[in-house]
Amino acid sequence: MMILPALLLASSASAFPLGRRVSNTLSGIITSKTKLTFNAAGNFKVVSFSDMHMGERNGDGTWAVWGPANDAATQVVHGTILDNEKPNYVVFNGDMMTGENVFAANATNYLDMVYAPTVARNIPFSSTHGNISVQNNINHQEEIEYEQAHYSELSYTRSDVGPKPYGSGNYWVPVYAKSTDSVPAVILWFFDSRSFVSGTGDGPGPVPAAANYYWVDPNTVPSYITLQRQLMSAQWQKVPPALVFVHIPVQKAQILAPLPSEGDHDDEPDPATQGFLNNTYTGLDLPFWDAIIDLNGGPDKGNVLAITSGHDHGESWCARSTDSAGIPICFNGHSGYGGYVTTHSVVRNGRVFNLNLGDLAKEVPTVNTWNSYENSTTDDAVELGPDYMAQYN
Repeated sequence: MMILPALLLASSASAFPLGRRVSNTLSGIITSKTKLTFNAAGNFKVVSFSDMHMGERNGDGTWAVWGPANDAATQVVHGTILDNEKPNYVVFNGDMMTGENVFAANATNYLDMVYAPTVARNIPFSSTHGNISVQNNINHQEEIEYEQAHYSELSYTRSDVGPKPYGSGNYWVPVYAKSTDSVPAVILWFFDSRSFVSGTGDGPGPVPAAANYYWVDPNTVPSYITLQRQLMSAQWQKVPPALVFVHIPVQKAQILAPLPSEGDHDDEPDPATQGFLNNTYTGLDLPFWDAIIDLNGGPDKGNVLAITSGHDHGESWCARSTDSAGIPICFNGHSGYGGYVTTHSVVRNGRVFNLNLGDLAKEVPTVNTWNSYENSTTDDAVELGPDYMAQYN
């Protein structure tokens, strides 16, 4: 394990400004927001897109006709998948734009382009934020505030806790069986995996080197998860099943990658996972991972249905083993025409989760997931739960 300088560690332990004050309240209960509910058939379908990489230009920074063409093609991908799947919710799971290519004057225009197919279909949505979408001319907090200001009716994105302005998009969203219920049937959790330990403050400007740290903030987020889990247990007498989204995969994905699992393995996460700095593992992702295990009810308990990430464009698999405490780890694949392409990510896709009330009510809850493609095909359908990859658990 790499030993970080004492000064760096001291600064990481200091208090960070929060997106909103977190006290002894359930932060996801927002009375001003429309309650999300399962449909009459008892289903709630989520489509997750990642790595759209809107706004790309030539390597020398000059405008290129292929940039807008790629952006338009990405919108077609989203529209096709949304029309085929007809989801109840959409997750934009990071790297919505290529931050080093956009200008401060128009960076948020690319968010409008990402959201447009979803907004046109009146589908509620949430965002997480990735490593490429934060650069000199845009940062995560600006993206979150823009989304909140311009899409308040459909967006459920928040900034509950975490360091501003690069790692503050940590929050959860409840989904209820029916609108009259007071206890959710499932919780959608969202985490910002671009943490940092010191910075230059608010607004556009040079990105501090520490903003390159690829992990969920270890000083604020684990305690936030623990507090919210305890409040749920106290007020609801249960912790609802969890579906987790975070752009950069957890380090345990490296261990699961070699296992035979449905989906593409073009771009194995090595070392492109949380906890690495200059290709050296720091271990600073472990507080977040430990909090996720607690949210799971402990190792192999099954309360976390899946952790889903983007970041590695050629990965579209789900796997679980004792090495991941039995928690399924999934990848979205490649949802946009921006960014690099691998052999099997030429046909763009989104990952679908179909949450079903009967499946969630099982002794160990399960969820069905598959990949949905721009050519109107689907593949890699599996049921995540105690029987999935049982030979490794």
